[in-house]
Amino acid sequence: MSNLQDKGTVRRNQFTAFALLFNTISWFFIGRLVILRIGDAFSDTSLLQLVYPAAIIVSAIFASVFLLRVRRTRLFYGWLLLGVFASLCLAIPLGSSLEMAMILAGLLGTSVGIGTPVCFSYFAESTGVENRGKFGGIILLVTISTVPFVMLSIPTLGLVASAILLAAWRAWSLPLMLLAPKNSTLTRPTDVHVPSFTAVLRNRAFYLYFAAWFMFTLVDSFEAVVVSAPVEALGFYVRILEPIITGFSAIIAGAVSDWVGRKRVLIFGFVSLGIAYAIVGLFSQAWVSWLFYSVIDGIALGLLWVIFVIVLWGDLSGKGSERFYALGETPFFLTYIFSIILTPYVMSIPTTSSFSLAAFFLFVAVIPLLYAPETLPEKTMKDRELKQYLEKAQKVKEKYA
Repeated sequence: MSNLQDKGTVRRNQFTAFALLFNTISWFFIGRLVILRIGDAFSDTSLLQLVYPAAIIVSAIFASVFLLRVRRTRLFYGWLLLGVFASLCLAIPLGSSLEMAMILAGLLGTSVGIGTPVCFSYFAESTGVENRGKFGGIILLVTISTVPFVMLSIPTLGLVASAILLAAWRAWSLPLMLLAPKNSTLTRPTDVHVPSFTAVLRNRAFYLYFAAWFMFTLVDSFEAVVVSAPVEALGFYVRILEPIITGFSAIIAGAVSDWVGRKRVLIFGFVSLGIAYAIVGLFSQAWVSWLFYSVIDGIALGLLWVIFVIVLWGDLSGKGSERFYALGETPFFLTYIFSIILTPYVMSIPTTSSFSLAAFFLFVAVIPLLYAPETLPEKTMKDRELKQYLEKAQKVKEKYA
């Protein structure tokens, strides 16, 4: 009986963690689009676009330092309510006040970041290392499958309606807190076995993986400017098929990484994307090369996002992974900052040169991965191989019995 109760508790924890993380990731993207809508009223929106991701980074690090003694249930309730409040604040008439718009963007960014490390840590603790990649892939697939439909409605709505939609999207996650089982990882204080920032930064595996992740986001941010016009010419494919490829790539890559390890999947992603950049740099006039690039880019994004955003930092830390996630997620948000800062410089670089440069940096990014240890325990991989062997042996035995 207690066995069934334990399994039920685990499943309820997993469902709550899954839904909270899905809501948070999707809400970030929808919120970013609403911020861009607000920016349409101003001639220079670069400051407004910088404030949102910067506030997420700062608030996430702040929370992982000062808020870990708060019980998770209280922290999550406060975090979700703050998100609803910050979303509704976007409906305030701004007139021509860029300063007020920046304050609201900062408030929304803070409401995203302040609970994100704990949310990711809760997900990591609710899933075993042997299936974390699969669950992470499902979250990204569901996000990519649903969010575009919500985002398509934003341009057709007024600012007030967009703010209400954003608040409602955040609010639907509040009832999920009632589903969480008592005496679970959700109800404990989050200061249990949480390594210090010094310990995180001294972790050799952390900075090797972080270096590769940082280099990818840097390349992705300035190449997004270069490829935007040629890739948009492919129209239907880019807007519809590439996101689908990204979503299915995430779930396949996540499941494969649970079998063969995270490191091999990451190396494949970096090398394949480097080859795609090299080919499009050599044959930039051929539309086939751009189509090839779009396919590989979709695969690589799904692959790298699921491991770097959701899976890896939980693998490295075990329990108490808040500070690993707070630091490990920063390159994802830095991408949006880099793209704004680097745009004037990137536009002056010839297209072929920029792709060659990107390919070079992606191949260089593989070097720290070669020295990084595998985060999926070897015992997990061997146990799966043994289980697979025993299942095959049992089938052979039944066949000739």
